[in-house]
Amino acid sequence: MGFWKAICSCVACVTAVGVCVLSAGTATPFITAAAAPWLIGGGTAAGYFIGNEIDKEVAEREKRLEQNQRYKDAKDEINKQIEENNRTRTEINDIIGKINGTIPRKPNETDEYLNNILAILTGNLHKGEARLDDLRKALDIIRKELGGSSLMSFLNKLGITDKVMIVGGIVVVIFLLKG
Repeated sequence: MGFWKAICSCVACVTAVGVCVLSAGTATPFITAAAAPWLIGGGTAAGYFIGNEIDKEVAEREKRLEQNQRYKDAKDEINKQIEENNRTRTEINDIIGKINGTIPRKPNETDEYLNNILAILTGNLHKGEARLDDLRKALDIIRKELGGSSLMSFLNKLGITDKVMIVGGIVVVIFLLKG
């Protein structure tokens, strides 16, 4: 199940349960009991379908972005930095193992030498992590420049019937919450 599909289904279900609980004092128990499964099921199904459409839009948007060379280059640079950070972490773990005695040392590896190497690698890792954060921020900026708002493009693609159903659902929820 896609991320948005799951989120929208859960939110719609919780909203429907909340409406049933809040409206129980204003409606007869029979009406509430009869309407609750339909309201909860309908809300969950609507959330599922809306989330499914959002997930499709996100996937299509990602495909469009992958066709842009600037976006590809930025993603490749992020992947290279992640690999470099992982190699540095492995080297740090090896040095720590040599200092602790769990990994055998070479004859020239003294404690002072290993501690100096550890300090250099730790500094390199911190710089690599900072660079990775900067690269991710730059990728987000590129994504926004190229893709626009995912939610707005999703709403633009909805048909008039879908929009009416969403607005109708919101009106019903507001009506029931006021009651």
